[in-house]
Amino acid sequence: MADQPRLPLEGVRVLDITLVWSGPAATRLMGELGAEVIRVESCRRFPSSTRGPSPDPEQARRAQATNPAGQTLGYPGNDPGPDPYNRFGPFILNGVNKLSCTMELDTPEGREAFHALVRQSDVLVENNHLAGGDSIGLTWDELAAVNPRLILVRMAPFGLSGPYAPALGFGTHFESITGIRALRGYPDAGLEEAGPTYHMDDTSASGVVFAVLAALMHRDRTGRGQLVEFAQVENLMQGVGEAFLDVAMNGRVPPVMGNRHPLVLQGCYPCRGDDAWLALHIATDAEWEGLVEAMGRPAWAREPRVADAAGRRAHQEEIDRHLAAWTASWDKMDLFHHLARHGVPAAPVATAADVLADPHLEARGFWRSLTHPAAGTYRYPGPVARWSGGPWRWERPAPLLGEHNAYVYGELLGYDAATLRDWEERGLVGTRYRVGPADDPRPARTP
Repeated sequence: MADQPRLPLEGVRVLDITLVWSGPAATRLMGELGAEVIRVESCRRFPSSTRGPSPDPEQARRAQATNPAGQTLGYPGNDPGPDPYNRFGPFILNGVNKLSCTMELDTPEGREAFHALVRQSDVLVENNHLAGGDSIGLTWDELAAVNPRLILVRMAPFGLSGPYAPALGFGTHFESITGIRALRGYPDAGLEEAGPTYHMDDTSASGVVFAVLAALMHRDRTGRGQLVEFAQVENLMQGVGEAFLDVAMNGRVPPVMGNRHPLVLQGCYPCRGDDAWLALHIATDAEWEGLVEAMGRPAWAREPRVADAAGRRAHQEEIDRHLAAWTASWDKMDLFHHLARHGVPAAPVATAADVLADPHLEARGFWRSLTHPAAGTYRYPGPVARWSGGPWRWERPAPLLGEHNAYVYGELLGYDAATLRDWEERGLVGTRYRVGPADDPRPARTP
């Protein structure tokens, strides 16, 4: 609308050459902030980490059927459909507000079109492994020569230099090398039982957006673009800085604590029902008194030995048994509200189904609906923040593969229809994946 305030990234064009979660999530946030985000994709090399386990419907069905977690592959109705790559849940979420064009960057035609698009763009984000990004020309030397005002964000997990820079892996591998995995789990279990959290993917997205906003402000002042080296591992390590300080200042390696805490009483306690739990945290005497009142002032909780924090920590094993016996008869949501009325920090351990049905999120309008042409209409998590200046962009479902080829090649780059048809016939542009040698018009590579 004409009277709607401008979004922070309105008028900014972002090229998205990202994989898995961290990069796509970062560019999704940019799209919600008003940027035009164009995914540059290959129709010959299938990104299984981004658009699903396979482009072939039968192979995708087999992967779905044999997946140990059952229904976690993310197809609507657990059905890959005829074009699985257009129906993959994680891509559908992180593709909101984006466009898609297909370009083969390892061909002269694709490189020419790509450079023409770079000249018309403000930001390029890529999170390929270092050698992969280098191999398709995503280097500052090459792209700055094409567009010196470009902001190039490279999200190689270990950065662009150093002995670990060439390493391959996903979030769980890099989470381990940061030391986070050694801080998680339980004291009576081995580190192999501390499952992955993929926390690096979650923390990277907002960090990249911050870096891009800062780089754009710098460009506004100087007229110059720049390379933003966003080493995801180094960003992730900011979240556990106290552990490194403990080692540096005290020579002490922080122990694995599980649900324990060195200063407060906390834990996760069973509630009525199948695998139902509530997390509880008591940091002050006032919160302890609120808990005692909520429990009906049982005799064990009024003993002098648990009257202060030191006493409660010393007797936590015994307190845990009493608390578990009390919480076990409660519904987790009823107990959450009961404890809130007594000023006790607590929350139910919610399943995904619980969150989707949560009345608080419903009342706040957190969930947003979109209709995707290949997947149908579903609710999506809304923007990460609100402000009084107006709503974030929420206008377009994730793109089908190559859905916006005509816009990119025709409107933006000025290629005529005959050229585009020729490139489509030669497999340089497309809207489906060419998945086998018989379906790939390129000559075979020689060693």
